[in-house]
Amino acid sequence: MMDPILFVMGVLVLLQTSPNLAMSQSGDGAVRVNFCCPDEEILRLRKVGDNLPDWTIQAECVRKKGAKNILEGIEISVLDSKNNQTEVKRTLAKLGNKMPKCGRGLRISKPNFNQTIDGNGTKQSNTNQSQTFPSIELRKNNESVPNASEGNVYIDGKPVCDDGWDKKAARVACRMLGFDDGEGIQESQYGTVGDNMAMDDVRCKGDESTLFECGYSSYDDCDEGEGAGVVCSRTDDTVSVDLSGKLIQLAQEVDTEHYCLALKIRELYGYWYSSESSESYDEIVTLSCDQCMEEVVCYYVRLLFEALSGGKGGITVRNLNGEKDHPSFIRNGVLRIADKNRDGEVQFDEFHSKFVEYLTILFNLLDRNNDGSIDEVLTNESIKEYSLEFFEHLLNNTVDFFDINGDDSISTDDFISIFPISDRKKDVKVTIYKLFGISLISLPKPLYTVHMLLDENQDEVLTMDEMLGFLRRTFSIVDKNGDCYITLEEIIAVLGKNKVPEDFQLGVKLIGQHYLTLAKYLVDGFIAKADTNSNNKVTLEEIVKFADFSFIDSSISIAKSMGHMNVPASEFISGGRNREHGYGPGAMVDWLTTLNNFLDNPVYQSEYAPQCVLFGQDM
Repeated sequence: MMDPILFVMGVLVLLQTSPNLAMSQSGDGAVRVNFCCPDEEILRLRKVGDNLPDWTIQAECVRKKGAKNILEGIEISVLDSKNNQTEVKRTLAKLGNKMPKCGRGLRISKPNFNQTIDGNGTKQSNTNQSQTFPSIELRKNNESVPNASEGNVYIDGKPVCDDGWDKKAARVACRMLGFDDGEGIQESQYGTVGDNMAMDDVRCKGDESTLFECGYSSYDDCDEGEGAGVVCSRTDDTVSVDLSGKLIQLAQEVDTEHYCLALKIRELYGYWYSSESSESYDEIVTLSCDQCMEEVVCYYVRLLFEALSGGKGGITVRNLNGEKDHPSFIRNGVLRIADKNRDGEVQFDEFHSKFVEYLTILFNLLDRNNDGSIDEVLTNESIKEYSLEFFEHLLNNTVDFFDINGDDSISTDDFISIFPISDRKKDVKVTIYKLFGISLISLPKPLYTVHMLLDENQDEVLTMDEMLGFLRRTFSIVDKNGDCYITLEEIIAVLGKNKVPEDFQLGVKLIGQHYLTLAKYLVDGFIAKADTNSNNKVTLEEIVKFADFSFIDSSISIAKSMGHMNVPASEFISGGRNREHGYGPGAMVDWLTTLNNFLDNPVYQSEYAPQCVLFGQDM
């Protein structure tokens, strides 16, 4: 009879065994993974939707008589995570046939198996996973740079003209060089080129295998300053499988149920198909979902990041040659707020984290009852009334963005790197007049008064205390009912009290109501859609993970169609269609007079008496 203690211990050991390992690694040492399609079927990829981005494709299995998967039984290299990620040899075994369900984030990668198979199923060594073409090379200053990821593009020793050169053409060129993606560069950024071009007016769809498959002209009218260049990148630098069958991709683990294996994809009649056993297309590919592409917030943050980084993998103040570039407001600000490890470069994870931080601040402002949900926005006036706390957060983060020298203030020192002064003397303070060529005393009286009220000690340095004091006083004047929120109606009332003509008030009201109504409609729709578990609660996680792209596409279309400025009203209050108040200059006088009346309020000359929760303080 079996010892009960031994029996219980055995059961506990079985329960603690990893389900993935139990399913994915059999007793004979084979690694079990999902194959995308069963026998008698092959994988087909197809593009979907004209309004979706390039490379948005869907995968499906289609019938193919005689098709047989020859992946099972081949020997591959996998990672042994318990032994310092060393590679060990194992054979592939089928766990099942299962394809990942992706929306727009289908990712096709080439795993590092150090292995290929020919058309007869014979295993071959594969030390280079990327196919390259000897006809293409990258040069800098007309010198070939082996294994470069950026440079001017040369085909058969001749440069390519930048006429028509775009991201799609760059993608094709970079794939010819063995990379996954790329950005197009123009105007011979890596040195002048010869004027005998290999190609001109290159027109690619983006899915071609080589530039020769794109439309182009052999005749050119280009000069040495019109060379086409690329900045290439790898989206999947290392893709491997470990002993448990998990996919290791971009330093993340993908469980066996979330990816599958197939043979290399080939194109036929506008579709892409996996190879059959009788074909010689011998590379293995993995299909998985790019989670960032599946989430609205992450997707659009990535688009913004790629635009700011120029496809270089990170946001820096370095130019294409690695030298310090003339900085911009945007890149300097991004480095200031998002470069958490202070290495002089903002990676996507840092950029995305900062964006989610801003989103969290906005979420907390909308969550007035502090229950971790913003469902109350559907029933209150959150979109039509704005708190002092909102404006203080906005001010604080704006100053943080532009405060380049990190002294919690805004001064000329923060702009010198953007507008350099050639004859500046060391340790001599640069005045506003010296930097911008504007004398503050020459400004219209109300504008000069604003400066005087902001810069209390007149040292041309706006500290956070000075700016917060001005903001809080201004808010208290507008917030007539003292509820610590201001509305459009209160703004109109203040305009009337300070002698704004009634027809101007009507124009402001029409414009304000237009945008507030549109914003309320779009935000309410978003919050209702974000409640994915239908519990009448909308959490921050649900917003960050929001994946309904069809709603976003529809909302963008509505915003574009209905979000145009109310031209008649805006032209009227600016004097463009205003005979009574005079064209242009007459209307400007009215507005400056109103501002002057507003700034005469005694609140600006008195000690501020807090009536609302101040920034950074608890209730």
